[in-house]
Amino acid sequence: MERLQEASSVVPWGFFSPGGWDRLVDGVLTQTLPTAASVLALALSLVNLYLQRRDRRPRLRIRARYEYRVGGPTAEAEREDAPPPRIHYDAQEGLYLRLGDFLREYDLDYPRGTPLIRFSLSNEGERPIYLSNIRLTLRAGKRLSRKRLVLDPVEERVISSELAGGTSNLIHPEDGGRTVELVPGDSAGYKFELVRLANTLKQEGYTGNTRLTLEATDRIGNAYRRRFEVNTDLWAYPR
Repeated sequence: MERLQEASSVVPWGFFSPGGWDRLVDGVLTQTLPTAASVLALALSLVNLYLQRRDRRPRLRIRARYEYRVGGPTAEAEREDAPPPRIHYDAQEGLYLRLGDFLREYDLDYPRGTPLIRFSLSNEGERPIYLSNIRLTLRAGKRLSRKRLVLDPVEERVISSELAGGTSNLIHPEDGGRTVELVPGDSAGYKFELVRLANTLKQEGYTGNTRLTLEATDRIGNAYRRRFEVNTDLWAYPR
């Protein structure tokens, strides 16, 4: 009997009345809903802040494709009504396997055209990007002692990044000095002859499929990279 009296003193009898449970639920909701709304608002504000900062960061997209084009670099500009034939693939093996059919289709002799690796650098952010250095790099050696090297397609050599200096920078003075400006939505293109790259790799002792990287650096130190491969078995060609 005493325990029943103690329980009745802790739990009000109104709780067991017809509207007691509803009042309790309403009270809990009244206390928790404002807190939940505040937490949700804070989460949304953090998400919006993250998206705004992400959009303001420099965003450079680098695309690559392997291409075979007939004629010189000015052929397309001279023949806008009938551009010279070309083919392109995302993989070098696809380009190589299709090349024979392409040449036969247009009755062309190899190497009348030029196999290329072409890069497109586009600014997909909301701020201008000022590129100060573009290089072709590769890694050599074992995993724990790998060295970072630079392939210079102009001098046709592979040297260490420490010795490369500014000579391996692929941004030419005619591009506007040593800086390339890309406003939002703007892009720049670079292309390299696969035969030249493969011959350079082969004379430096690299054979087979070699992985390289196009590395673009802006003037505030951000680096943007796009890996690609050059197979000396496919493209090395004696001159």
